[in-house]
Order: sequence, then structure tokens, then C-alpha cells
Amino acid sequence: MQQLPVELISNFLSLAILVMIFVKYYQYKKKLDVINGLSELKKNNSLSSDDKSFIKTNLQDYQLLFARDTQRLKLTYPIFILIAGILLAFLDFKEAMIHLNVIVVAYIFMQVNKIHNRNFVTLLSDLEKGI
Repeated sequence: MQQLPVELISNFLSLAILVMIFVKYYQYKKKLDVINGLSELKKNNSLSSDDKSFIKTNLQDYQLLFARDTQRLKLTYPIFILIAGILLAFLDFKEAMIHLNVIVVAYIFMQVNKIHNRNFVTLLSDLEKGI
């Protein structure tokens, strides 16, 4: 029975996280189209009461998500540094770099998620003003 190389698992995890980043980007674009549509409705003064409640509830939801993302990043940043230090201490530099790839891609994913939520909070806050 052959064993699966650990490097292959690290590469697969990195690719899976990259796919998740692209899916997140696609979802972001779809949500951005909805917000732009609401912005057009606001310019034309044709927002319905459902649209106004949608804006308010989504603003609250995204504010909560943004706060959670910020806290999650504050918690995981030292953990990622600790893992990186352990990998560099106990593995050859070449092997450690292969595994550090997963940490870097995971951190990028978390940052992208935070940026998307911050953008939605900003856009929805602008929409909420004056309604």
C-alpha cells in the first residue's frame, strides 16, 4: 500500500482554498450587482419598503460579519505565526515552504472575506443614509 505524500495534501488544500476564493469573488460580484441595483432605485426615489428593510437588515448582518472577521483575524494571526515557526523549526526549509503555502493562502482567504464584508458595510451604509 502506497502512502500519500504530505506535500500533495498541502497542495490540494491550497488549491481548495483558492477555489473557495474564486467562489467568494463570484458571490461578491452577484451581491454587488444587487447593491448597485438598489443604488439606482434610490437615485430614482423608487425604493419600496421591502427594499429599505432589506438594506437595514443586511447592513446589520454585514456589520456583525465584519466584526467577526476582524476578531477571527486577530485570533488566527498569532496562530499562523506559531504554526509557521514550528514548521520552520522542525522541517527542512524546502519542505516548510511547501506547507507554509497553505497558511499563506488561508490568511489571504480570510483577508478577502473581511474586505468583502467591509465593502458591503460601506455600500449599505451609504444606501441607508437618507432613507
